[in-house]
Amino acid sequence: MFDDEDEDDELFDAHFHAELERYEKMIRNKESYYFDPEILEQIIDHFIVKNQIKNALNAIDFAKEQYPTHLVFDLRKAQVFSTTGQLRESLLILQALEKTDSLNPEIYITKASVFSQLRDHEKAIKYFEKALEASAEFDGDEMDDIRFDLALEYENVQDYASAIRELTRILENSPGNEAAIYEIAYCYERTGNFDQCIEFYNKYIDNNPYSFTAWYNLGNIYFLKNNIEKAIWAYDYAIVINEEFSSAHFNLGNTYMQTGAYEKAIESYRRCIEIDGEEALTLSYMAEAYERLERYDEALFYYEKSKELNAELAEPWIGIGIIKDVRGFHAEALAFISHAVNIQPENANYRLVYAECLYKNNKIEEAEHQLETAIELDPDYSDALVLLAAIYEETDVEKAILLLESLPDINKLESKVRLSLVGLYYKAGRVSDSLLLFSDEMKKRQVCR
Repeated sequence: MFDDEDEDDELFDAHFHAELERYEKMIRNKESYYFDPEILEQIIDHFIVKNQIKNALNAIDFAKEQYPTHLVFDLRKAQVFSTTGQLRESLLILQALEKTDSLNPEIYITKASVFSQLRDHEKAIKYFEKALEASAEFDGDEMDDIRFDLALEYENVQDYASAIRELTRILENSPGNEAAIYEIAYCYERTGNFDQCIEFYNKYIDNNPYSFTAWYNLGNIYFLKNNIEKAIWAYDYAIVINEEFSSAHFNLGNTYMQTGAYEKAIESYRRCIEIDGEEALTLSYMAEAYERLERYDEALFYYEKSKELNAELAEPWIGIGIIKDVRGFHAEALAFISHAVNIQPENANYRLVYAECLYKNNKIEEAEHQLETAIELDPDYSDALVLLAAIYEETDVEKAILLLESLPDINKLESKVRLSLVGLYYKAGRVSDSLLLFSDEMKKRQVCR
């Protein structure tokens, strides 16, 4: 049976290519031949797939001359316009088609796509839903494609519950749909409902135990919940099912980094490199693992390799800078850390590291500026607040006190911030304030225990 189907496919391909050559000969010779409408549609689709837009539009115009009442050629023109940014022109054609061919789901799919590009997501949702209603003759895969696009539109309006509903329907029909498996995890993550997401994946895995993508996403959710042991367990299962699944090795390495198992993290990153080849981010993370082990020469080796592969990646620059700073080469460290900050100016942690190095180089005002910027980026950044208060304290204790007293809610920050204020009060002679705050902090610690 399958051999017969392969033979039919070969005959179809041969016939189509013969007709395509005939069409191209006609264009070259500036002649006019007769073609079946089905062949013309295939020729147009061929040009669209090949992204030969001008040829596609010419073929559409020729087809409309031969078959002026065949609406499929108007639809193809609207689809071409939608992919080339001629959205108004596309909508005008689609509105006319909707009046004459209201049961054609392709019209609604194209219209939804146009509204999506216009960022009118509510209308995009409306027309994807209409496409589902009109697509009774579509097979399961085509329905899944519509539902997936609909789910993305729901995400655009932050209606994650509706997106999850559509993605769940896809997985009921196609359990192996990896895009839906990943996307549903993203939706649950956005809602912050990790427990419900874990429940979903556990049920899904009960029915599809060999879905390595499901195990992988389950590991990601456990990691976000800070359930490190379960995250490692899930990643291990994903790797057992698919040993070449590099993303699982990579995230397993990141999880080991969280636990301080740096040797195991290096093994995971090394396995990633064996599968995917040398990638800048993986090399940089492996270098960080060596750095945590204080194996600085190996760390520098991999940071340098990472930097050579991608000079725009900030991680190797900050890593090299930190190692040089640890080794006492503070001036050299500044150049590397400064470069990392320039690459990622919104990274508050990098600015803290930069400030620490500036301070060691006796560049006090610049250090203060970096810390102030870090706090603007992350007002709750306890380490930056404590260091900035300490620098202010050297010249103006009251300025340091004012910095911490002016915080909107000091109680939600790490205890180190409040203890810093305890010391500042004491130094300023405000002993009762110091003792009262210290007493409150000790009570909090007893309650936590």
